[in-house]
Amino acid sequence: MKKLVLSILIGVAGIVFPFLEIVAQEDIGKKEYEVNCAICHGITGKGDGPFAVNLNLEKSVPSLTNLSKENNGVFPVQKVYEIIDGRAKMRMHGAREMPIWGDEYKEESYKRYGSKEHMAASLIRRRILGLIEYIKSLQES
Repeated sequence: MKKLVLSILIGVAGIVFPFLEIVAQEDIGKKEYEVNCAICHGITGKGDGPFAVNLNLEKSVPSLTNLSKENNGVFPVQKVYEIIDGRAKMRMHGAREMPIWGDEYKEESYKRYGSKEHMAASLIRRRILGLIEYIKSLQES
């Protein structure tokens, strides 16, 4: 009986602890933004990051601070999610210069969790939703 309980606890720990690691990070969205987005979109989200001038875009790097304003005061969560994960086409960028972060996150997650696809998918979703929540906080009124 002790072996069964121990086996169950070890199995549950293998599922729970990786998620606790994610939750323990105070602001995963801000970290994701600073690491992956600020270089082009700028620390304040206005499209003025240090790498923006090096891009050969038809238009400038878009500001992320007016997404709600451009959508009648409602932050477009689904649209932003699909841009980040790569499903949405981005006319404003012309050719897609922006990395498909969903693919990047997926590769990192599968390296980390291997065949545990459900864990990798949860981590990807958490990172994207955290990033979206942070971008939402950058909105100008």
